[in-house]
Amino acid sequence: MASTVSWSEYNGATPTITGSRTEMNLKNIDDSTTAYSSSPITAGNNSFTKYQSAVHAGTYNTLSSASYTMSVAGGSLGTGLTLVGGVKTSYTTPATTASGDSTVTTSAMTANFNSSSTGVGTGTSTYTTAGGVYVNPLRLQLQTTTSAAPGDTTSETITYTWTES
Repeated sequence: MASTVSWSEYNGATPTITGSRTEMNLKNIDDSTTAYSSSPITAGNNSFTKYQSAVHAGTYNTLSSASYTMSVAGGSLGTGLTLVGGVKTSYTTPATTASGDSTVTTSAMTANFNSSSTGVGTGTSTYTTAGGVYVNPLRLQLQTTTSAAPGDTTSETITYTWTES
């Protein structure tokens, strides 16, 4: 027995759910399809907040100990760039205003499992119901100052871990 994991992204006020995501780009538009190069974040501005969630499917007995961890290639995003975010139990329409979230570090961010299709809600740290289950979403935002250099940032990696039996 083993679950399979995919990623879903949430955009818009309702929200619209896009499943099976293979990437996540922080950009100056609230959607999952526009190329980030077509909606760049200019120095001194923020990206739209971005919500993504791990989604389990398949057969399992118990899922527990869910967490997200961020790492940045080279250890730093660059001058004038800050990545903020955290695990959320509620959804707010993505916007470019400062999210109020803390700077993301390399520490694990604990999440819960939830049957809601957006993963929002308090949820539970252990999940035993067979079938699909969502994990509280990770909300991220790239915040910039006027000293940010133009062009792409270094790559960030989101690692999702869990315990399964």
